[in-house]
Amino acid sequence: MKDLKTNSDRPLHSSVKDLVEQVRSGAIDRRSFLRASAWLGVSVASASVFAGMKGEAFAQTETPVDGGTLRFACQIQELTDPMLSSWIEASNLYRNSLEFLTYVDADNITHPYLAKSWTPSEDLKVWDFELDERAKWSNGDAFTPEDVIFNIERWIAPDSQSSNKTAFSAVEKVEKTGDHSVRITLSRGVSSLPEQLYSYTCPMVHRNFVKDGANWPANPIGTGPFKLESFEVGRQAVFTKRADYWGTPAHLDEIHYIDMGTDVTTHLAALASGQIDVIYRASIAEYDLMKSLPNIQVLKANPAHTLVMRMQVDAKPFDDVRVRKAIQLAADNKQMLDVAYRGEGVIGANVHVSPTQPDYFPLEPVTRDVERAKALLAEAGYKDGLDIELTLGNTQGKWEQDTAQVLQQNLAEAGIRLKLNVLPASQYWPVWDKVPFGLTYWAHRPLGSMTLDLAYRSGGAWNESHFASKEFDAALDKAMAVVDPAKRSEAMREVEQILQDNAVMVQAYWPSRFCATSMKVRNYKLHPADYFRMDGIWLAQA
Repeated sequence: MKDLKTNSDRPLHSSVKDLVEQVRSGAIDRRSFLRASAWLGVSVASASVFAGMKGEAFAQTETPVDGGTLRFACQIQELTDPMLSSWIEASNLYRNSLEFLTYVDADNITHPYLAKSWTPSEDLKVWDFELDERAKWSNGDAFTPEDVIFNIERWIAPDSQSSNKTAFSAVEKVEKTGDHSVRITLSRGVSSLPEQLYSYTCPMVHRNFVKDGANWPANPIGTGPFKLESFEVGRQAVFTKRADYWGTPAHLDEIHYIDMGTDVTTHLAALASGQIDVIYRASIAEYDLMKSLPNIQVLKANPAHTLVMRMQVDAKPFDDVRVRKAIQLAADNKQMLDVAYRGEGVIGANVHVSPTQPDYFPLEPVTRDVERAKALLAEAGYKDGLDIELTLGNTQGKWEQDTAQVLQQNLAEAGIRLKLNVLPASQYWPVWDKVPFGLTYWAHRPLGSMTLDLAYRSGGAWNESHFASKEFDAALDKAMAVVDPAKRSEAMREVEQILQDNAVMVQAYWPSRFCATSMKVRNYKLHPADYFRMDGIWLAQA
């Protein structure tokens, strides 16, 4: 294996040899190989050469043009501490100025960023990161191991309110091992640690962030290619290109993020008339309009984002698994997809792991059975039916309510009388994890295990269902430590089965994602997680 190197020229993890053999034999595909190899610190270029892959050749038809101002329509939400962010839109603003240790591209392959290399121990419990010695903060300070230690220790502190406290609960110690090196020691093996470090709540803030007031827009120090010039909640945020950026300079001179309200049709009208250049997101409600408008590019993808209608397993009547199973059996997942999202997506299996995620195991779906649902309700003491309420907020659009209305009709056939409590989005988010039965939008994450770790692990930061199972936690730990793509999927079988058997949720479908840009926007890719780096974007001349 002398031809294959890690990013740091350190000894290879033993799993790399198996991965090479699998991709050469066709047991795993190219993307799975590159992704798993990158976790283990092998550069994409080295891995491709060693596995006998030919690099993809793209004809360079245009030369990027520097300069210009890009106008991006999205919500400008209140933002103070990036690690506490609960909206991806907010992260796409600070992503221009704050950088991450790693970078995950639109193909879910992890690359060096502020960390130029990493090497795990054989048991995946000790990770050595080498930092890029060129990186500097916008105030002139060098980016150092102290910055990394400060950030991670904040994430996992006993009083931390960040979801990172759950996501990085395995971290036991973070220590400086050199002028530009850091070691992270875990209590259990986690194969995807480099990928997790690109979660939107994980940007590196300056080591004096708390001392300086813990309010990033008020003191926007960053290592990134743009600097924040102005920030007005509900109105606009302006970023300008840094002349002193340590890395490859951005093409754009400025980026203006403009809050145009929640009506996406207004965004599309502004895009078609040339008032803006990019919209953040659209739904099925606007799809036909997008396709009919001139002078715009329509982008479509199939990420692992979804609606979850979860039940709190410690609240009546949902504390009885027979009630939860009756609700699942009465639900028609296909009808919800067909009616609420016009079939533009993939049917879910009530396990909150998507077929597009590489650790997905294809369990047999729950087959609709209204008579069995009625029988389970009778066994649970509800022979005359059941009255329940579902709270939702249309946080992503009316398709949430459309989905709930189909469920309402489905459950009625089994004698379950479902009342819909529809709140404004601003009123839903404060109670999303408190209501006994709630419909919540969950964003894409590269691995199903990452989502389950946040949403269903005992005591997890975002465990809105209150599900708690030592068996589930242990199975999830096991799956998260597996590098081999095929074995990881097999390990997830038990994890998914436990969730399905406990009937924690109705997770009906995985909707397609839609977006649009003006024709002059170049190199803008629809990232599955909606993580948009703008340093490589440029505007073609008219």
